[in-house]
Parts: sequence; C-alpha cells; structure tokens
Amino acid sequence: MPMTPVDTALREADRHVVAGQIQQAREALRRARMFCRQQNHSNEEAAILVRLGELALAEGQPTEAQGDLTEALALFGAEGDPGERAVALHLLGMAAEARGDFAARDTAWSAAAALFHGEGHGEGEARVLRAQARAAREAGDLETAFDCYARALRFYSARGHTYHRGMILRELGQLQGRKGRADLAHAAFDQAAELFHMSGDVLDEAWTAHDLGTLLAGLGDVEGARAALAKAARLFATAGHLGGEAEALLDLARLDASSQPRAALKHARQAAELAQRAGLEDLKTAALREADALVS
Repeated sequence: MPMTPVDTALREADRHVVAGQIQQAREALRRARMFCRQQNHSNEEAAILVRLGELALAEGQPTEAQGDLTEALALFGAEGDPGERAVALHLLGMAAEARGDFAARDTAWSAAAALFHGEGHGEGEARVLRAQARAAREAGDLETAFDCYARALRFYSARGHTYHRGMILRELGQLQGRKGRADLAHAAFDQAAELFHMSGDVLDEAWTAHDLGTLLAGLGDVEGARAALAKAARLFATAGHLGGEAEALLDLARLDASSQPRAALKHARQAAELAQRAGLEDLKTAALREADALVS
C-alpha cells in the first residue's frame, strides 16, 4: 500500500526526532497536520497536535505547547479516545506548570488521572500521580505527596517495574527525611539503592547513596555517613559523573574536617579538581574554600 503524504511527513518527523533535530521535526509535523486538515481527519490532526505540544515543551516553549494541546483537546472532543485525551491533559498540565499556572496544572492533571484510571491505564495514571506528588511536595503538602507516591508505587510494584519503583522510593526517602522519619527514610533509600543496583543503574544508585549519606550526617552517624558518601563517590566515578563525584567528596571533606583533617583536605582538593574539569565554578569555589579552611 503506497504511503500517504501524512505517513511520509510523520516518518520524516520521526527521523528528525531521533537525530535530535526538533525544529525540523516540528516542521514535518505541521505538514502532516495540514494534510490531515485538508482531508478532515480530525482525530489524526489532534494526535499530531499532541506531538507538536510535546516537542514545544521539550524546547522550553510552554505557551506554544499550551496552544497546540488546547487545540488538540478541542478536536478530540468529549467523545474522543480517553487515553489520547489523558495524554494531552497530562502534557497540558506540564505546560501550565512551566508557565507558573498551578491551578490550571492541577485541574489538567486531575482530569488526566481520572481518564487514565477509567481506562484501566495504570502506567499513565502512575506517571500523573508521580507528577502530582512532586508538585505537592514542592508546595509543602507532604500528606498529599505521600498519598500520590504510595498509589504510584503500588502500580509499579505490581508490574515489577524496577526503575520506577527505585525512583519513587528514593523520592519517598527524601520526603520521609523532611518529616523527620529517619528510620523510614533509611529503609526507602536502601530499597531504592538495591533496585538501582539490580537494574545496573549506577548513576541513580550513586545519587541514592549520596542522599543516604546526607541523611546520616544530619543524624550524627559519622561512620554511616562516611561509608555512604564514599560509596557515592565511587559510583559517580564509575558512571563518569564528575559533578556528582565532586559533590560527594566535598561532603566527605566537610564530614571529616574535625576528626580527619588530612583526609578531608585530600577530598576537598580532589573535589575542586573534578569541579574544574566539569566546568562547575560554584562547586569548585566551595571546594577550594573548604581546602583553604583546612590548611589555615
């Protein structure tokens, strides 16, 4: 069967996306939309508008994304495919958040979650729940954040999604730490780190070890914090993440400044060198300041 002009334009858009050529991809999608409009294929046109909105968000253009997504929802109409409408509403909420319109964000995400739930689309609902949890966390509404995280975690646990479970457990650990629930935070970080290790996700395992080290340092568990931060530094080095390794080493230097000043100085100087190589001037300055304090 010969390809239609819409198929050709969509395939071209896909090639540009894979190549990271977002502007060219958007131009190809606009051509595909024009062909759909000429043929009165409103559902196809709406789906293309959703893709345009997603790319506009990726390019940091939330106002343009809002326009594309609002138009897509109008074309879908109340009788349109609930799953496609839910995706559009999720993205519309992201656009609203980027514009600072939190009321519009919450309305869009609530509608998206309801549609996903009604369709039995657990993965889509879990994505929205995680976004809602982060928003509630930033707003200081920790109980809502806990509820959203718990609901998303139940879905990912039932499906055996190792990576997503790890990410939610890490974020739950951070949240438990903010609430002063040290034991629960420690347990969540341990579970997250194990899941990341199982999936071979070295970088997220490193960040989790860093989170645990920060928690333990705040609790006065110097030995536990030192072990966690040293592990984080090793994992960051394995992942080739210079900035993360520098942060972990700087935290080690601060932790050991009183009890092991020579080791602390070594850590601080190494952190400064890594930060310089990574082009992180603020981190380099902080590490050099720590080193100067240790030799004076």
